Amino acid sequence: MKGLERITTVRLAEVISESGLVQTDQITEALYQQDSTGLPFIDFLVDTGVVSEWDLAKQVVDHFQIPFLVATNLEIEDQVVKSLPEDFVFKHSILPFASIGKVLNVMMPVFTPYKVLVEASEKSGLDVFPFVGLGSENRKVLFRVYPEHPKEEPAGVAPQKIEQDSSWESVFDLGDEEVHRALPESE
Repeated sequence: MKGLERITTVRLAEVISESGLVQTDQITEALYQQDSTGLPFIDFLVDTGVVSEWDLAKQVVDHFQIPFLVATNLEIEDQVVKSLPEDFVFKHSILPFASIGKVLNVMMPVFTPYKVLVEASEKSGLDVFPFVGLGSENRKVLFRVYPEHPKEEPAGVAPQKIEQDSSWESVFDLGDEEVHRALPESE
């Protein structure tokens, strides 16, 4: 996994800021959400409609020079997917798709930080080689392999989209709605 340590959220934030793909305040908000709630940087940007998975994937491929694949276009054996624990692959939307010798090829959901790739290597006992993919496509394959897995949104994903030009007030309104939903109903 030599050279993959350069795959960091901060570096990706710099890349998409320099490209003009995402406004600086939206990047700042995504980084803040990642630090305060644990919602991955990429998930915030995609789930709030700031940028598409495809556009982010192109940036990762271009900048980090990592090959791109679409999970649903491949024949993937269930046993390869199960090279990593079920909870781990769903938590990170990471998809093991081929094992060659001591190397496990995994499809990242656009972008997976280096520390998660190291953890995947440790859990599998294999050297991990990442490919860029789309989280939405990875999850389709994961649900095929694990049909009993709960089909809920990844942790922290907001059920509503924040408009690209939204004000701070609307962000707080959405937060208030989420808090009220989580509170037990009074009898």
